[in-house]
Amino acid sequence: LKLPQFQQILSSDVHKLIFKPERTHRPVTDLMKSILLPKLLPATEAPQPSESNNIELLCHIDRIYVRVVKSLFTNPDAGKYLKVGTCSVNKATPEHYYFLYPINNCNAQRQENENEVLYLNTLFYEPVTDEPVVRELPFSVPLECRYNKHFRAYSVGYRPQIEAGTVFLNLQSGVSLIPVDENWQPLATWQSFRIGQPMYFETRAPHGHAEKRLYISKCYITASQNPDDALKYTVIDNYGCMVDGKNTLQSMYYPSDDETMLRFSIGALIFKDTVSHSADKKEMFIHCEMYLGPEIPTSSTKSCSYKADTQGWSELYGEDSVCACCDAACPAPDPSASMKVSSNSWNVEKSQTDQLPPKSFKLGEEPLHRGGFEMFWDTFD
Repeated sequence: LKLPQFQQILSSDVHKLIFKPERTHRPVTDLMKSILLPKLLPATEAPQPSESNNIELLCHIDRIYVRVVKSLFTNPDAGKYLKVGTCSVNKATPEHYYFLYPINNCNAQRQENENEVLYLNTLFYEPVTDEPVVRELPFSVPLECRYNKHFRAYSVGYRPQIEAGTVFLNLQSGVSLIPVDENWQPLATWQSFRIGQPMYFETRAPHGHAEKRLYISKCYITASQNPDDALKYTVIDNYGCMVDGKNTLQSMYYPSDDETMLRFSIGALIFKDTVSHSADKKEMFIHCEMYLGPEIPTSSTKSCSYKADTQGWSELYGEDSVCACCDAACPAPDPSASMKVSSNSWNVEKSQTDQLPPKSFKLGEEPLHRGGFEMFWDTFD
């Protein structure tokens, strides 16, 4: 005789009276037989976790457990601005932020219907910045733990197991500056960058300058085509220093075999004053001043990226020592060699989280294998 350990049922399937004891015997009805000898449901293979799960939820009988992948954010201190209801992150690993709290804590809301008890909460991300631009937008994701009220148990002392599953960003004198994609191909008119992701750019100078290399002196971003717009944000300064690299790991230079070409990325941003505007996309422009300088970089002509792990500067093609002045004042190159150029417009999408759906979890029959997620519960302290 093969019976399930238990079955979840609806309130309409609760038939207490047919099992009420009586003084005399009575026949076993078809309904009683269907309850006592239920048909076994075919086994289903548990879905495997997707690598794209940015937010995962587990609901224990008395606890809520949320895991958020760190790569969702560009801010290394994002955990400071994450909350589940009123509760803060209480554990972090190199890959994830974790929340583990009693189910009725964190300002959770309890609801009930005829079939289920529900605990509702919300994951909030509300970053704070003093900068004039923002790279990450606030978002919220509803969290929902669902507990079935009614079961039929076929195993003495059986306690339903947790189903640890996922229910759970111009041309001028032959010089060009263009936005490109991650493969260094020109950005199509229908393409755009997204908050939380890098924006890529490529600048070129005409060929025919022997033993010369292209360098950027200064770059800044505006929300209008006017390079003299008062609302601007500087990303490269001090004659080649990627100063925005101190704010985001996504801002850096990339090497190229072509000495008349320079590639770099900037962490996507929009101006804080425009966040409340209704448009989902923001038009942006970048303006740069460039030089053709010696093949060997100098403190006046260089391409220096900031390395957060060493808290120092690294030159793209030469000695890092030429970047030493990036934290002070670097000497100016020959002003007669400068070229100023502006890009065409591109769009930055405000949507950072791909419209993350609500996360719902319901206790089920078989646990899903989550690559250690559910086992981490037991070691959480």
